[in-house]
Amino acid sequence: MPSARSRLALSAAAAIAAIALASCSAPAPTLSATATAAPSSTPTGPAVDFAPVLRLVIERLDLAPEVAASKYFSGQPVTDAAREQAVLDAASAAATEAGADPAYVVAVFADQIAASKEVQESLLAQWAAGESAAPAEAPDLATEVRPVLDRITTELVPALAATAPFAADPGCGAALADDTAEVLVASPLTSEVAAAVATATSSLCD
Repeated sequence: MPSARSRLALSAAAAIAAIALASCSAPAPTLSATATAAPSSTPTGPAVDFAPVLRLVIERLDLAPEVAASKYFSGQPVTDAAREQAVLDAASAAATEAGADPAYVVAVFADQIAASKEVQESLLAQWAAGESAAPAEAPDLATEVRPVLDRITTELVPALAATAPFAADPGCGAALADDTAEVLVASPLTSEVAAAVATATSSLCD
């Protein structure tokens, strides 16, 4: 007569055999069942938030009327080639330090300069023609305006480092347009400044 240990071993063997037979007889999963189990992937566009860049771009552009007022009283021309090149050189150096694409950053900063000049030229023309009231006073460019512009530069370069990898994405333009619309709602601008936003953002997407 088999011992208790022998009976336990036989029972275990029988159970394993039953499981094996059941596994062999079970139908294999069909291709359709496997396919429906896999999650679907739907393109959602670039995962980039342009709002931090746009807020800084608008803050910078919103200083253009003050720059125009200063030049109205001083008689300085709108174009200051030496200053513009210094801004671009500083942006390029900051981009390299931040690990951003210098060409991308310099292109965006060139747009900031062009947009600011658009606002300045528009306002100066209006004031000269008497189409709108000329300013009664103006801030000092060197001590009041340029320190703010320099501070914006130090903040804008790292923000651009985050958006640069998405510039060539097919959905970049749509994402930029959506974020621009949202930021503009929260940032009331003069008509001259608002008209220059398109120039200021023209190199954010390829």
